[in-house]
Amino acid sequence: MTYAAERPSEELRKIEPFQRHVEAVLNAKGFNLRIELRIFSTYTEAQEALYSGNFDFARIGPANYVLARERKAPVRLLVMESHQGDTFFEGAIFTRSDSGLTSLADIKGKRFAFGEQTSTTGTYLAQAALVQAGIKASDLSGFEYLGRHDKVALAVAAGTFDVGATNERTIEKYASRGLKKLKTFVTPTQAWVVNERLDGRLADAMRTALLHVDQDALKYIDRDGFLPGRESYFDELRKAMRLSRQFGG
Repeated sequence: MTYAAERPSEELRKIEPFQRHVEAVLNAKGFNLRIELRIFSTYTEAQEALYSGNFDFARIGPANYVLARERKAPVRLLVMESHQGDTFFEGAIFTRSDSGLTSLADIKGKRFAFGEQTSTTGTYLAQAALVQAGIKASDLSGFEYLGRHDKVALAVAAGTFDVGATNERTIEKYASRGLKKLKTFVTPTQAWVVNERLDGRLADAMRTALLHVDQDALKYIDRDGFLPGRESYFDELRKAMRLSRQFGG
């Protein structure tokens, strides 16, 4: 299972060929199975599936991994996605190039577009950065949670909102529409988890398959591989998520 950070059809286009590759690798190792892919349209739907244990394997964002652990969901970290050989990448608060805004201090009195309410870069880390800069919900003229990252980027580019928050990939994708970063922050990459009740042999086979995945299959998910993960990689994110509660709203 996974969730749609972009349009569900775009997520499916990226991950389905990769899914079939992993399925073939597992079957070659003696597991006669077929992987059924479920793409949830919202983070909330994906969270409920995690909390209820209604999954075998899942690809989830770092904040949702932290929340799942806090809720004692039956998740065990399998691997993390590699971003240029690292388990961290950037998110950013951004605006239009012609907005006249040059720092977070300029955001007061402006309209802000966040992503899903439990988005790592689209909400938690952005709100933590605002709190650190002395900006809370009451200091803005308004804000909304728009859901997918692409919706946030397009809303800011269109001038519907003055400022937004998303991941570095989305800003790069829509850079031609005149977007610029005001503040960047670091986040762990996506976590691939397994239901802790799943047969241990199958979970180990899945982990091995991902750590040694064929490079041709990786182009479908826009990552350069997978790396072992550790709970400590999420420590700073946990602190930021706690700080973000001071944003209010």
